[in-house]
Amino acid sequence: MKNRKRNTKSVILSILSSALIFTGAVGCSNNAASDSNANAASSPNEKIKLEFYYGLGGKLGETMQKIVQDFNSSNEKYEVVPIVQGDYSETLQVLQASLAAGKPPALAINAYPEFMKLAKSEALLPLDEHINQPEYKKDDVLLLEQGKYNDTMLGVPAYVSTQMMYYRKDIFDKYKIDYNALTSFEQLADAAKLIKEKEGINGWSIMWYTEHMIDYARSAGGDIVSEDGKTITIDSEEWVYAWDSIRKYIHEDKIMDTVYGGNGWEWWYKTIDNVMNGKSAGYTGSSGDGGDLDFTKVATGMQKGFNGQPPRPVAISVMFNLFKASSKEQQEGAWEFVKYFSEAEKTAYWAVQTGYIPIRDSAVNTEIYQNKLKENPYFSVPLEQAKTNGIAPFVDPTGGKIYAEIELAKDKVLIENIPAAEALKVAKEKAQKELDKALKQ
Repeated sequence: MKNRKRNTKSVILSILSSALIFTGAVGCSNNAASDSNANAASSPNEKIKLEFYYGLGGKLGETMQKIVQDFNSSNEKYEVVPIVQGDYSETLQVLQASLAAGKPPALAINAYPEFMKLAKSEALLPLDEHINQPEYKKDDVLLLEQGKYNDTMLGVPAYVSTQMMYYRKDIFDKYKIDYNALTSFEQLADAAKLIKEKEGINGWSIMWYTEHMIDYARSAGGDIVSEDGKTITIDSEEWVYAWDSIRKYIHEDKIMDTVYGGNGWEWWYKTIDNVMNGKSAGYTGSSGDGGDLDFTKVATGMQKGFNGQPPRPVAISVMFNLFKASSKEQQEGAWEFVKYFSEAEKTAYWAVQTGYIPIRDSAVNTEIYQNKLKENPYFSVPLEQAKTNGIAPFVDPTGGKIYAEIELAKDKVLIENIPAAEALKVAKEKAQKELDKALKQ
């Protein structure tokens, strides 16, 4: 779900650009440019304002706004002020600018790669003391360990994601294709070929998303680094097989497609629209798409492995982050919102509205979650995949530089039709240099 174009401008230009982003993101709000360390109310009767950066669109953004409004209505001391960006990468850019200017927000949501970059920068507030408070009930939280960096908790889960497969039930049924009976991605490609021949539409859509391409490679038996952590392995036979299979399906066989470009999540939602409008028979998406889909038309399936290998989809925590440079008052207020959002009922509500996996085991037993399961049995598939096949995300010791090379290679393969072996060889060489530097530090 993330367009991760790198910003190579100077810090000064980045700060100026971020000021414009602030203005566009919040329209008439005068809170966007406020100094987070001066957010304390000017009088005892006013609430302390807490700037909150995130990049969520569609139903996700609407649901977050609703939870923020509920918190603001129920809390007499704090008021959360959303500062909305186009996506996770834009959020990171604006965060980096605000940190460079010494004006961080009280709170932000970051996807895992962005979280790792911030963790390496030492800008994040350690949260060990907070999560050990009895009321947080940390033993009930899924994937809490993903917020740890160098043995310090620097993030806590806001929600959990895993990448799912969504397909048109009517089209698959028309040609007697049982998605759950398919044992590999190659068999899915055969189904896509049949659909393209019979229906004249794309048999499947590949999301323009680096995490998906990493999932494909790992589900072919590949990994990013060797077991000893010293050698980049993204040019292995497994990586080349999975990625070149995808390239051929798109550019040579023309039974699949990929949508790319646009603003924010535009490419993501256009991919979904193509499936819902009958231009494609299915796509690889996110558990977080559940809030935007019409399940009278589509069904949810687990990922498939490649080349006889079992699927190995990542199960990943999207993080809440607080900042060292914020005032103590801002940090305390931000944690109050994190606790509120993390309650079983609230994380269940978030899951029901968005399709993301709730962060608490106890959320599954809430009435709102159980009612959703009765309404839509497919709702349980992401949680089932995360618990049965899900693996941890790669922890990039370079602070995101290895990931960046994979992303560049992904564009070469998906968009430019460059053979995977060629694209991954270049990426491996550059990533290895970055890894070697990191290991020497």
